[in-house]
Amino acid sequence: QYSNHFSDEAKKELNIKSTIQQGVVSLTCAVSPLDWDSALQYASQSSWILPALGVHPWYLGDILSNTTTITNGTDPPENATDAVDIKKYLNWEWLDTLETHLAQHPHLLVGEIGLCKMAKFVREFPSEKGGKTTALQLQKRVFRKQLELAAKWSRPVSVHCVNMHGSFMGVLRDVLSDAKRSAEASGGMKGGDDDAYRCALRRAFPPAIAMHSFTGTAHHAKEILEFEKELLHPESVDDGGRKRRKQKLQTKGMEPQSDERNAEVDEVIFYFGFSHVINHLMCTSEKARRKGMEAVRSIPSNRLLIESDVHAQEDVALGTAGALAFVAQVREQPIEKLSDDCVKNGLKFLDSVGLQLFDQQKQ
Repeated sequence: QYSNHFSDEAKKELNIKSTIQQGVVSLTCAVSPLDWDSALQYASQSSWILPALGVHPWYLGDILSNTTTITNGTDPPENATDAVDIKKYLNWEWLDTLETHLAQHPHLLVGEIGLCKMAKFVREFPSEKGGKTTALQLQKRVFRKQLELAAKWSRPVSVHCVNMHGSFMGVLRDVLSDAKRSAEASGGMKGGDDDAYRCALRRAFPPAIAMHSFTGTAHHAKEILEFEKELLHPESVDDGGRKRRKQKLQTKGMEPQSDERNAEVDEVIFYFGFSHVINHLMCTSEKARRKGMEAVRSIPSNRLLIESDVHAQEDVALGTAGALAFVAQVREQPIEKLSDDCVKNGLKFLDSVGLQLFDQQKQ
């Protein structure tokens, strides 16, 4: 079971004996620093509740600096993001606090984080500080900082991305480009050590990234998976890389695997979650439904996640069942098979934190 958004309803449950069923993993996400301590307290009721902390793109207003202002004149400069160091608009103490929590809680995930063009923060950001343009730049900075922190502490990430696929891919490619430059400066790839180069690139990203209640298209999903392939197999990007890899395998008496076989053994980084509330009930137009169903069908079975995406514990079971029925119907797949696949995928997604939890329960 995968539930999101630590809310006022969840806070009220802190003084009530937890009804979490033993053997059922529940993920609760706190989306603002104002809720982090409460979420950790809620999760402490049971080792089967996994907490996730982050700054959701809707809640950047909770980390705004109270001291930075634009002076002289009422109109913003022609390019406000160039005229002012926009990071001063935010209070960044939360980033150190998040890292402290990650250090103290080995089962802690990072999320929800991400990008959202529809956020109230974007729509209402002061025009004298650059308006929407500055707000979206701040979203990207906050998202990348959290993504890098999750990579540093090797924690899974839950990503909210709405109408910002291009910017999302831009952040991923910026992180990868920086990692490549750093690895090459250290002698990787160009120095002949392909394995060290690949490891350096991989460490620049979290162990697993779940696209929460994915609202992108089938094309967007394909682009994300192509990026993953580039990250995991940088040597295949150019012809020279392919030749080096083939020669390396042949010296070991091996033959390069086909793309199909590679797909079976490759590490999975990106997962795609779907919920009944977001991916069905909120799709009000025929076009949105059609594109949404195309996206659901396009996801490889080993990357599917089912989400309840609800605000209260008592709604988790119904939300999960609704999502499972919706995805099974769209994919024309037996519910039992889909359920088994999603359980396996969920455990793999939680591998860097979850397996420790289950080992403790078995002892």
